[in-house]
Amino acid sequence: MIENIGITYVTDWETKGEDSTGLDPFVEPLRTLGCRLEIFPELPSHLETTDLLILHPRTMIPEILESVRISKERYPTLKTIVISSAHGSDLFLQAIDVGVDKYLLKPLSAGAVLIVAQRLVRQCVYAKEAQRAFTHIQLMHAAISKTSFTAHLDHKGMIIEINHLLASRLGRPVEEIVGVHWFRFIARRFRVFLRALVNERLKAGEIYRGIIEFIDLHGDSVMVDTTLYAILDDNRQVDEIVFIGHDMSEMNRAIVSSMKRMIDHDTSPAVLYNYRYEPIAVNRNFAELGGYAGSDECFAAYKACDWFREEGENLVPILEHHKKPKKALEKIFALYRAGEFNSRAVLIRPDQDKRYFQLHTAEMPNPMIPDDHYHILYFVDVTDFERLKEEKLSDAKLMSVGRLAASITHEINTPITYIKGNLELLKLECDEKLPEAEGLFRPIEEGIERIQSIVASMYEFAGTGKEEMKPCNPYTTLVYALRIVMNRSRHIVPITINGELFSYETKYDRFEGCRTLGIATRLEQVWIIILNNALDEFEKGKIAYADRRLAIAFECDDARIRIKISDNAGGIPKGILPTIFDFAVGGEKKKSMGIGLNVAKAIIDKHGGKISVANRNRGAEFEVVLKTYQEKE
Repeated sequence: MIENIGITYVTDWETKGEDSTGLDPFVEPLRTLGCRLEIFPELPSHLETTDLLILHPRTMIPEILESVRISKERYPTLKTIVISSAHGSDLFLQAIDVGVDKYLLKPLSAGAVLIVAQRLVRQCVYAKEAQRAFTHIQLMHAAISKTSFTAHLDHKGMIIEINHLLASRLGRPVEEIVGVHWFRFIARRFRVFLRALVNERLKAGEIYRGIIEFIDLHGDSVMVDTTLYAILDDNRQVDEIVFIGHDMSEMNRAIVSSMKRMIDHDTSPAVLYNYRYEPIAVNRNFAELGGYAGSDECFAAYKACDWFREEGENLVPILEHHKKPKKALEKIFALYRAGEFNSRAVLIRPDQDKRYFQLHTAEMPNPMIPDDHYHILYFVDVTDFERLKEEKLSDAKLMSVGRLAASITHEINTPITYIKGNLELLKLECDEKLPEAEGLFRPIEEGIERIQSIVASMYEFAGTGKEEMKPCNPYTTLVYALRIVMNRSRHIVPITINGELFSYETKYDRFEGCRTLGIATRLEQVWIIILNNALDEFEKGKIAYADRRLAIAFECDDARIRIKISDNAGGIPKGILPTIFDFAVGGEKKKSMGIGLNVAKAIIDKHGGKISVANRNRGAEFEVVLKTYQEKE
């Protein structure tokens, strides 16, 4: 290293010759230093390769010191020695003023000059090593700054310096960050830990290596693999903190992506939450519930589907309307964690499709951060179970109504028989004695006939015993069903059949030749189910009575019987329409019998017919097609 030190020796003394009295006495000793030595009779104009400048003039003049000053200004690291025989405080003070490192007065031995020169050469060596190290550090710092996050903090945590890479990752200019406490950009869960880290481990000289979560301008997480160490002062107190980090957000995204792929394979709808219980991803099944293409579209949606939780027989909204899905999912998990989800979650989609879910959770450790977990909330769909329960309940209600109808039929039929018999006897007595009373008996007979008609309809509906497929008139079953619902329908909507207003006087024996092979009581159930659903919709709507319409069209030919029942109650929501016959929809609980159209479809299927529904003319239109029965010859 010493051979790289350049010494420029300026002297107007002779440096070669046989007469030693006129020779410069310091040249030869300086050669022993092993440095690169150049000798000049006067100061050269360029000293770029010079580390140590030694001046030894015969006569000391102020201009020499002025040349030293100029050289020092041009080359600040230049070391200088002036050897002079000129004594005087003025020259000495001037030498100090211009920055001469050593001002040596003769007489002076060559050994003394050599010792001083050796000391300054060592300083030059140290300076070169320091400069090389500094250059190396600068290169390393530049390389690190291009690929890593760097920052300097004071002992209080205020940011002194930050590189552009970290500032841009946080979404802010450097000027806005410098002078701010670094906790402003650190996730809250790390702050207590970092305080203890600085006060204990860094102060003890330890170097910390681990993951720290920063928060950018938009509130998103930036996971950083961090190295922290402290620069201590003379009292072993933290003076500065050095931060070096690498962005691990891509790895974090890869972890989240792998977890999302995992829940995508689950058959149940599922939502992935971070440690803050914020939803960060949904699987395909959950996205499909709301009609979304994926997590991004789901979280960006303006309005969530309507979520409810069961509270007894009631449904309690989880959020007010017009809240985004992300907020709804946060609230659902918060309620679940608080133990307020003791029953099921209910989802009502925009198409009015209702789904029932049981909730349960699972945890997944975060491989990047110890004691950190991701949470998965599973929505186990129990809608089919709920529909099966409603279907069984509907069947049970039908059976109960049937038994009640049978009991009422028996209780009413017996006294009506007595009344009718006694009326006949009374008529016989009056025919001979009071012929003019004939007109008074007719209203009584009509009343008895109406009661008998209702009783007959209830008897048909309550039909018990073994069910057997035999020829029956669908029109008759339709009239019986209309008589059953007449007491309710007359206050809700007028009903027409083939264009005529239906009443208790409507004859049931029309279309006598129109028969199908079936079970009359079951066909009556079909009509009652369809009619009651229509009446439910009218009761829920706000259509004026005069504007309501419930029309029945009955057609029969040699091949088929077609019955159409149409209304203008608003129709069936599009989301329910494709699955209307899959489960018991009925009306709202406690408002109707809850009879589902799946029962009606099962009956029609058993009869070898077809049932369909479509929305037409601001309402629903049901069509039932049965095969016409032809007697075998």
